[in-house]
Amino acid sequence: MIERLPRPTRTHLYHVVGLGLRLYVASLVIVGLYSLLWLAEIAGYVDERTLGAIWLAIAAMGTVFLVLLIPLYYTSRSGAR
Repeated sequence: MIERLPRPTRTHLYHVVGLGLRLYVASLVIVGLYSLLWLAEIAGYVDERTLGAIWLAIAAMGTVFLVLLIPLYYTSRSGAR
């Protein structure tokens, strides 16, 4: 037998829209940062060594964020509080 899904409430819809807006703003910030770095490289304001260090720092921050996110996710999902 096919089970019916519960109807979404306004609160759920607000949470989904809020998450979507946060993702949209985050993507705009990331694309803007990459565009500024690209323009700075093209204009000659940033040399290759500094630009390489910036890219490595961005990658390291993303890795640290993901490493910290995994235990936080499982902690928030656990039943014991």
